[in-house]
Amino acid sequence: MRFAEIEASQWKEIKSIYMEAFPKRERKPFFVLKHSVKRGKARVFTASDENRLLGFAVAIPYQNMVMVDYLAVSGKIRSKGTGSFIMQEICQYFSDKKVVLLIEQLDEGAENQEQRIARRRFYLKNGFTSADIFVEGAGGDMEILNFGGKVSPEDYMRLQKYALGRFLFSLSGMRIVEPARA
Repeated sequence: MRFAEIEASQWKEIKSIYMEAFPKRERKPFFVLKHSVKRGKARVFTASDENRLLGFAVAIPYQNMVMVDYLAVSGKIRSKGTGSFIMQEICQYFSDKKVVLLIEQLDEGAENQEQRIARRRFYLKNGFTSADIFVEGAGGDMEILNFGGKVSPEDYMRLQKYALGRFLFSLSGMRIVEPARA
């Protein structure tokens, strides 16, 4: 498997995996993602094998942190180690930074509770730990995980404001909350 920054020819495949992997409420408009990369705010890394795109991650470096905004693997090859490969490469590439990401909070009443448990287990297996920070916003109730050091709530909110930009951040309604009780 090859890990590299995105090539211009891969955008169509990235969009296809992006639309398949994330529910609408968790997706930014795709043009916003591309614009962030064009402006140098976000970076897209890919995993490929013999000219076939297997998956990707969107990373947003900021100060001593990097947020993994999206990680997706093609539905055709999930559960074959590609996601772990990408996360290990991201953590190694940004070894001088705290790697941060959001996952849906565990909630026994959630329709996708099994998926939430599986996602959390995946990240814990790959060396992430809970930051014990929980946020709510347009994307729902989320938990922050980190790798390479614990991030503070204040640093995390600064990272989100940078990642989204002031306007989208204000529209997101994102705020730190107490964890939901399952």
